[in-house]
Amino acid sequence: MKLLLNGVPTEIQGSLTLAELLARHGLKPEAVIVEHNLNVPPREIYESLRLQEGDRVEIVKFMGGG
Repeated sequence: MKLLLNGVPTEIQGSLTLAELLARHGLKPEAVIVEHNLNVPPREIYESLRLQEGDRVEIVKFMGGG
């Protein structure tokens, strides 16, 4: 399946939920904001939000600093 992940065309094997995609990249849902097809879904649905061919996913990671 092909996705646009942070603006980069990406091919992934099989069908994934948004939570599974984050886990594959070593990201914790509480440490990121995700935009899925121009919408920001609530974290509560990451486990059930199944990604589809051609989806656009943007992941923004929180960073500490000053």
